[in-house]
Amino acid sequence: MFSSTVRIASGRDKFRTLIFHTSLGALTLYIPAAGYGLSGSMGGAMPVGMVIVILLFAAVAAEIPGSRMQKALGLPLAAFLLLLVAAPANPGERIGDLTFAMFYNRLG
Repeated sequence: MFSSTVRIASGRDKFRTLIFHTSLGALTLYIPAAGYGLSGSMGGAMPVGMVIVILLFAAVAAEIPGSRMQKALGLPLAAFLLLLVAAPANPGERIGDLTFAMFYNRLG
């Protein structure tokens, strides 16, 4: 996965090596590639990619509960759902169990 992320970030082999069953499958490589482009390191590719995803979800979460629910119910619900998306660990696990594979599982 990381070699594909570097190839995408450098502009090589964008479509020739990427064979996915759905169009959403490419996001598992393009999100870390964007994180790698912003952070400049492989260690920051997945966390920065998750920050990008969280910012996109936050924009959606600000609009949908505000227009469909009362703010007293919608804002806590949106904050809780954003925390579930942001944390790559499963609910109830210790923070020490966090690995980079969990970032990939959350994105993929």
